[in-house]
Amino acid sequence: MIGRLAGQVDRIALAVLVFALLAGSAGYTLVREQPMSSVAARTLIPPVGDGGQAVTSMAATAAADAPSLRVARVAPYLEAVEPKTSGIPANAAIVMTFSQAMNRPSVEMSFAIQPKVEGRFVWRDDFTFRFEAFKLGYSTTYQVEVRGRSLRGVPLSGSRWWSFSTAARPPNVLAPGRTAINVPILTYHYIRVNPDRNDRLGFALSVTPADFAAQMDWLARNGYHPITTEDLYAYLKGARGLPGKPVILTFDDGYSDFYRTALPILMSHDFTAEEYVVAGFVGQPGYMTAAQVREADRSGIEIGSHTVSHVNLATASLGAVRAQLSESKAFLEQLIGHPVVSFCYPSGKFNASVASQVAAAGYHDATTTWFGYSHMLGDRYVWTRLRVSGGEPLDQVAAAVRSAS
Repeated sequence: MIGRLAGQVDRIALAVLVFALLAGSAGYTLVREQPMSSVAARTLIPPVGDGGQAVTSMAATAAADAPSLRVARVAPYLEAVEPKTSGIPANAAIVMTFSQAMNRPSVEMSFAIQPKVEGRFVWRDDFTFRFEAFKLGYSTTYQVEVRGRSLRGVPLSGSRWWSFSTAARPPNVLAPGRTAINVPILTYHYIRVNPDRNDRLGFALSVTPADFAAQMDWLARNGYHPITTEDLYAYLKGARGLPGKPVILTFDDGYSDFYRTALPILMSHDFTAEEYVVAGFVGQPGYMTAAQVREADRSGIEIGSHTVSHVNLATASLGAVRAQLSESKAFLEQLIGHPVVSFCYPSGKFNASVASQVAAAGYHDATTTWFGYSHMLGDRYVWTRLRVSGGEPLDQVAAAVRSAS
């Protein structure tokens, strides 16, 4: 009888052990308690003949000698972080990989980066967290810290902070002091596949995402450095230099595909650009929202004015011209939180009176639809551009940029 009971105890102990091991594999740590003394164990053995009570008592003895069912939860930790070295591009994302599934709000609320920089949070899954900065500074050392807790509620343990440094901006090799300079200012409108094949104007204004990406790749491979019209203005004033092979990328009207399609391509190349926004169209179907305009600005894009309602300024009254210039400027400045100093004439329509009003409204420069690429400080309210048309072959775009540089 005692032999049969001992076999039952062994089987019960084995079952308890298996259950405990399974609990451990689910993210728990087993806690072993002190076994009962042999004397205490012997006192649980009942007299022969009391089989049911004997099994119960033997099971209690086995459970006492086996690992306890009481478990302690394991703390999560950071398995990997990137970046953590020097020379990091200004468009790099900060990526954290955790050992356990994390409570997303707790991680996002705890995330801190110094110096502060704006950006967005992106989760691939509950284990992988990305902070995509709108724009990191050049030659800057950042310290990152994250805390939070797992989905089981256990706080993050181990090292929770690290640092990295970004690369220097492209060197300024063109010293200020020149009175004129050749800089191609490229004009874009839509970055999309034209939805209506019968819309010839829409086709001419639409550069496909693939063509636009190829053009940006070509600029990068050939050493071109996108700047803004404000950079060009400062250079001609003698305030600062420019990088080699400067080029300006302008986008008219503030279409939503700039944010969805062009901006990610620009950021992947660490390129800046100029986006001329029609203030009254912000938030309308097909145009960027206020939040998207702000994010573009924080990503290093210069926001310029394109009037309130895209009117023909050449035929508008003086009062209407002044209102279009001042109200669009004020709206955009309130939206992005700093001065808006660049302007673009809608459809290229203007005259000498309109240009003088642009200067009086406080803008530093204005672009037209006239063809040209040589720029001076004295003609900064009639700066010329090169239009990039839909379907234009890459070699043709490349030849135009080369000839204008």
